[in-house]
Amino acid sequence: MLKEKFLFEKDFFKAVFSIAIPIAMQNVISFGVNAMDSVMLGKLGNIAVSGANLGGQPFFLLMIIGFGLAGGGAVLIAQYWGKGQVEVIRRVMRISMLAVLVVSVVFSLVCFFFPTQVMSMFSHEPEVVQASASYLKVLSVGFIFYSLSSNYMSSLRAVESVKMSTAVYAMSFFVNVFFNYIFIFGKFGFKAYGIVGAAMGTVIARMFEFICAVSYMYFVEKKIGYKMHCMFKMDTSLLSDYISHALPVVGNEMMWGLGSVATSMIMGRIGSTFVTANSITGVISQLAQVFIFGIANAAAVVCGKTIGSGDFKRAQKTAHTLLIMAFGFGLLSTAIVLLLRNPFLTIYDVTDRAKEAAYKMMFILAIIQPVAALDIINIVGILRGGGDTRLALMLDGGGMWIVNIPLGILTGLVLKVPPQFIFLSMRSDSFIKIIIAIRRIISGKWIRAVTRDDVI
Repeated sequence: MLKEKFLFEKDFFKAVFSIAIPIAMQNVISFGVNAMDSVMLGKLGNIAVSGANLGGQPFFLLMIIGFGLAGGGAVLIAQYWGKGQVEVIRRVMRISMLAVLVVSVVFSLVCFFFPTQVMSMFSHEPEVVQASASYLKVLSVGFIFYSLSSNYMSSLRAVESVKMSTAVYAMSFFVNVFFNYIFIFGKFGFKAYGIVGAAMGTVIARMFEFICAVSYMYFVEKKIGYKMHCMFKMDTSLLSDYISHALPVVGNEMMWGLGSVATSMIMGRIGSTFVTANSITGVISQLAQVFIFGIANAAAVVCGKTIGSGDFKRAQKTAHTLLIMAFGFGLLSTAIVLLLRNPFLTIYDVTDRAKEAAYKMMFILAIIQPVAALDIINIVGILRGGGDTRLALMLDGGGMWIVNIPLGILTGLVLKVPPQFIFLSMRSDSFIKIIIAIRRIISGKWIRAVTRDDVI
């Protein structure tokens, strides 16, 4: 009975973990960068931590849109990979890369020339606005480098090539931390730039990643054979497919990203103590969920490849197995948060009020991890990989805007309840989303072949 619904094959778990582990390692590296930034800026006080957190929100929004553009392309890439059509994959990548280039140029120009106006939307505290604007202006220089290299590496993941990006991010970690240390505190004869120094170190790291990605693209990668200059070759044969199947993913990420930015704006108006506590909680959340996002990305590739090969029955069994794995890794994530929250707080030099708020918010974070794991793997992994991108859009975007944001405004700005309850209210959509998503997956209606045989 169990074998009819679940997969127990060694090759299946090998395929999942061969993708999930390198991506989890990338997430750990990203966590390390954020943690080191947070700790170093924490030495400068609440304003520096809050300024970097809010100043990074436009970049976060760009990342989310980039994830959407890359993820939308990956829906097609993974299924065409299951069919073995490499030339079509190159054409999908061409569209995806050009799209992220256009978006990143717009973001870079706006944030470089109008940083104060942008940051005034996030906070009413003049010191925080000034600090975040100075951080954002410098950070915007790296937007284009990040977007192109990240999209390229995300596309390679969809064809089960993940080792390169892990190596690049590992080296980038040391580059980022080294230059942050130099420019924040003024070491080795350099001037101390404080919060601006953190942005300078980040830009250098993004440029390093771009150089590595381009070098790998032209001199090493042979599986797909995509080259950067190919993005400027006009090819509209797959544009309608990309728009039809990828646009919901882009919309999903944009709605979720805009919702997160709106959430940050709400937090900024609650006060810098809550912003600081949420920033600290966000760092440990990232650490606790590294493997959850690894499994989610692996799920998208494995499900997409299986559907592309035409084996729908196996795809259904794959989804059932991934649901059980999601809950198990959610429980592991709970244990990580509970074990680390006390020692983690000791490394921050922030106010006692911020530490107390972060401590209570971490407890709420721990409790909801199994639900969050199911939510992430369902939407980012199973539904997206299966081509059911419209439902993913409705769940993620709708949950953020219909549930989280109104509750955040109510609890934070109207009722002014304690921080941990505001934090919970802004994540309560997951409880609704997993019920709808699991019913959809069990029904089998999530399986949608998005490839076609008549591609010219």
